[in-house]
Amino acid sequence: MKYIYLFVLLFVLGCNPIPKKDKHPEVPVLTELLKDETKFRKVADLNGLSEIIILNNERIFLKPDNSNSPFRIIDTDRNIIFEHLYDWKLPFYIDQQGNLYFNRKKFFSPDYQKQVEFKTVVFADSISKKYEELKYLNDSLRLKATDKYELEILKPYGLKPCEYTLVNSESCDIFKVINETLIVRQTALFKSELAMPKTEVPKFDDDILVGWRNGRLPSPDYLAYYQINKQKFKCDPMVSPLIVTLKGKPYLFGAGFGLYHILF
Repeated sequence: MKYIYLFVLLFVLGCNPIPKKDKHPEVPVLTELLKDETKFRKVADLNGLSEIIILNNERIFLKPDNSNSPFRIIDTDRNIIFEHLYDWKLPFYIDQQGNLYFNRKKFFSPDYQKQVEFKTVVFADSISKKYEELKYLNDSLRLKATDKYELEILKPYGLKPCEYTLVNSESCDIFKVINETLIVRQTALFKSELAMPKTEVPKFDDDILVGWRNGRLPSPDYLAYYQINKQKFKCDPMVSPLIVTLKGKPYLFGAGFGLYHILF
């Protein structure tokens, strides 16, 4: 039944569920093309990383996928500028100037050698701790006292208690510096305010469905055809290859493969 429903849905949406042959078998797959060192120079792949964030024209932040590994900040020549372990239970914030806030300290861009102690408040932690301290009260008094405490700790920062509704959920998520304090009121403990301008790689042909991946529900396997200058390549469109300019030079960037200097 689930397969029939999926096929009907695809037809309704105007998508032909019948896989087709690769329209351009002669065009290289991106993962193979990236191995050609005459065309690409690797700055950072995703081996051991959960995320790559471009801080500015010369700085790249490498976030590890393991809490026992340090994060690194490198330049486009892969030189390590800064390296440090951090406590994943504490907030990590990157502001619009590229300054880092972690381990209850502020590290100043661009070389991060200057650092100062910096107050950090995670409201969820403070409220939970207060709730535990009041366990000698009955539930009603405990909640009332906790609500009063929340009002008190939010007031210095111009904030009010959040009503946990879908309508207000976005306004409840706060991760920023207020009154020289890093304020966090959301589930995620990592946030970057930086977003280097990136452009989409143009396509030279339409995407096609080439197969189905097995799972609880089958998922479509698409192939997209891209072109940079005269170089064509293909990959899953979910890879979303982008071009970013660093130090006046073009780089290929994607959440699925990393950052590479384009040499052609």
